[in-house]
This record gives sequence, C-alpha cells and structure tokens, in this order.
Amino acid sequence: MELRGAEKLVPLALENLYEDEVAQIKLDKEAGVLQLTFLQSPAGEQFRNAYRLALDLAATKGVRFWLTDARQIKAMLPENQTWLVQNMAPLFSSFQLRRFAIVMAPECFVMTNPTRVYEKPAGQEPASARPIKVHFDKEAAFQWLLEE
Repeated sequence: MELRGAEKLVPLALENLYEDEVAQIKLDKEAGVLQLTFLQSPAGEQFRNAYRLALDLAATKGVRFWLTDARQIKAMLPENQTWLVQNMAPLFSSFQLRRFAIVMAPECFVMTNPTRVYEKPAGQEPASARPIKVHFDKEAAFQWLLEE
C-alpha cells in the first residue's frame, strides 16, 4: 500500500504480527504505523483483549500512528467506550502516539458517543490539531493519519 503524503508517496510495509478469528494486528515498524482490524464484531472481552494486545505492541514497538478498522463492529458498547478512553490515554499523554484514526461503519458511529471516545473536550485545541479522527473510508483514514 502506498499513501500520498503532502509531497511524497509513503510506502507501507505492514507485517502481520497477530491474527485470530476476531482481530488482526499489523505493524510497519519503520514508519511507526500499527493497524488493528476487527475481522468480525467482537464480544466485549474480545474487543478489550484485541486492544490490550495492540496497546502492548504500540508501547513496545514505538508506534506513532494507529489505525483501527472497526467496520465489522455493529454496536459499540458503552463499557467498551469507557475502557478505550482510559486505556488509550497513556499513549497520548506520553506523546508517543501522534495520531489515531478509526474507520467505522456509519451505523455503529451513530450508536457511539464519539465526542467522549474519540475527541478531546471542547476548548482544548482546534479540531484540525486533534490527534484522533473517525473516518468511514480506510484510505482516507490512512491519508489523514500520515499527513504532516
């Protein structure tokens, strides 16, 4: 996969690090890009386990850019929303993770509280500077993730 950045093509060499029936985790160590893909709609514990593994890999592999492809998730449980906020925060507060993109199905997006989960509280910084963004298209998410 190649993505066009502001002035150059960015080739990604995503290596498969983990895969089961629910989730797949790929990493381009050189580019600092992690991709977590849900292959089917997970149960609550499966959701958290996939994210736990991805979070551990992100912390140990120097991940700076993260894309979650959650289009297979049909309902985002409130407890998973809360869990995600609590567990992603350390990567942002340490300034290790620069950007986080999530690709969602529109029907799932309308059931979430995206302001609470994916955005910083109002008044902290302009929307264009926020390191988290929801997308409905995977290629657009990668474009945003890697633009400088």
